[in-house]
Amino acid sequence: MNKNTNRTKFAVGYFLTKSPDDPGSFAELARKFAPRLREVYFPWPGLSNARAKKYEPDNEARIVEDLKYCRTHGMKLDILANATCYGEKAFTEEQRLQITGIIRHLDKIGLYPEIVTTTSPYIAKLFKKTFPDIEVRASVNMRLRNTLALEYLAPLYDSYYICRDVQRDLPTFRTMAAWCRNHGKKLCMLANSGCLRNCPWQVFHETMLSHKFSDALQEMVNMNLNLELVCNCIISQEKRFADFLRCTWIRPEDIHVFEPELETIKLSTREAKFPLEIVEAYVNGSYDGNLLRLMDPIHAFGFRPYRIDNKSFPADWVTSGIAGKCAENCMHCGKCEQLLATLLKYDVNHDTRMDGFSLVNRFYLRAPEKKSISGLSFSDGKGQQP
Repeated sequence: MNKNTNRTKFAVGYFLTKSPDDPGSFAELARKFAPRLREVYFPWPGLSNARAKKYEPDNEARIVEDLKYCRTHGMKLDILANATCYGEKAFTEEQRLQITGIIRHLDKIGLYPEIVTTTSPYIAKLFKKTFPDIEVRASVNMRLRNTLALEYLAPLYDSYYICRDVQRDLPTFRTMAAWCRNHGKKLCMLANSGCLRNCPWQVFHETMLSHKFSDALQEMVNMNLNLELVCNCIISQEKRFADFLRCTWIRPEDIHVFEPELETIKLSTREAKFPLEIVEAYVNGSYDGNLLRLMDPIHAFGFRPYRIDNKSFPADWVTSGIAGKCAENCMHCGKCEQLLATLLKYDVNHDTRMDGFSLVNRFYLRAPEKKSISGLSFSDGKGQQP
């Protein structure tokens, strides 16, 4: 366990399973980890957010029960109004009445939130005017990558999620953290995003997610169209596996480098395949498994039959520059491919079931003989094919 990690700074996302008794349910996550977490961020039925997953009116009782459990165990509540697009409802009286009604309802049932995370300047101003005691936080979807962006938002926002694309660049990260500290603001980070760094389709993708992404995909299938997102196209190719190393995630073992400067460390668990596994890895500051399993979106399926052995990363992964500024303007120098040779392991049990209710799945590590990935060779050390 990494003693340098402040476990009270983690935030987890609320999610529903079919039953509260399902293995891997949020209720189980809360029972196991709530005393070690700082916040829970949650959608509310009817209020648009970054995910368009539909919550039925019957779900409210379960949501209330779970959130009350979190509150009684010291977790702050962060309500989500972080959709990339609000369509025709944006900046309307209808939206104002909806939001104020929801907050007053939450107040009546003992769930008045401490925080709202939003992409909308209208919603931010609404909270500043109507609910000034609620902290207004800038969503990670706003892609704030420099102090000028923080300055522009300062009148309306109290805290900010740093843009994932620059958070590994330690000089930029520390400059933004210092600005927040000097201006009475708070800096936050999303730790386990599987998104490509500087993805040009990210806004498009996030907009689809907030507007029933699955429905849009099905409509494209019906029209015989095949929409392939950049991350799926690239990382599922063996010759491009090294692009995963150029992404934006922070390993559990490296959180301690960033934690002193941060108010909150967000863990993406709302639609992750292995939410309990993710939380356990980060609160412990250590993970002995396939790093791909901690990501949201997850890329473990595209890597099969390989895995990324988390314990094989070098101690200077964060400070060496490969993880940070190096990947901002990648010149394909070969450093990532060289490192990949030490991280990529062959999983002889790659057909093992992967579902949202699994816990840590321990793999046997063996690489096939002379298997070429991006021009690199891997061997099981015995000269035998699996």
